[in-house]
Amino acid sequence: MRPVSVLVVDDNAGVRSGLCDLLGTCPDLHVVGEAWDGERAVELTRSLQPDVVLLDVRMPRRDGVSAAAEISRTSRVLMMTFTEDHEVIRNAVAAGASGYLVHGAFEPEDLVNSVLAVARGSGVFSVGALAALRQVPEPAPQPLPRPDFGLSERQAEILELIAEGLSNGEIAERCFLSEKTVKNHINRIFATLGVRTRSEAIARWFRAGRAG
Repeated sequence: MRPVSVLVVDDNAGVRSGLCDLLGTCPDLHVVGEAWDGERAVELTRSLQPDVVLLDVRMPRRDGVSAAAEISRTSRVLMMTFTEDHEVIRNAVAAGASGYLVHGAFEPEDLVNSVLAVARGSGVFSVGALAALRQVPEPAPQPLPRPDFGLSERQAEILELIAEGLSNGEIAERCFLSEKTVKNHINRIFATLGVRTRSEAIARWFRAGRAG
């Protein structure tokens, strides 16, 4: 059987050279090329069609996660990096990476075995990467709906713009209304909320939003 072809991608020339030397000690692996950024990695993947691309995360021109989304269509991707950021790990896997290893967290022979395993279709992950994949991110809290106080949709929109600090003229321009129409809306807003000033209207609107 032919050796597994590997493309090594890292913006650090020393790291890149070390990885190539290490992979070159295994007769079942053949390094077919090197790249120093994500754009070049995509270009070489298209031309060389390697079995496995060893891909760094943080690189110039194009990061590894972004590149992985394209490279994984034709080659298996093994991320090889220094970062254990959980969001980066999950994004890399979502982009199609078959494995994720962290420098300093494995022995040299482990890398060779990992590349061979990925080439065979197995997933290879560091302990930290596995922890990130097992952790289900909490959904972002959704703001509670603010009571409408009986305001129309347009009046609520205008009140939001008042809260942003826009003048009557700026609100008129933003909403494609005449300034007189804006003034009329504001008068009705004040009457509905039972307030007399912009600051009172804003305070009541924001208090309602926090209280839900």
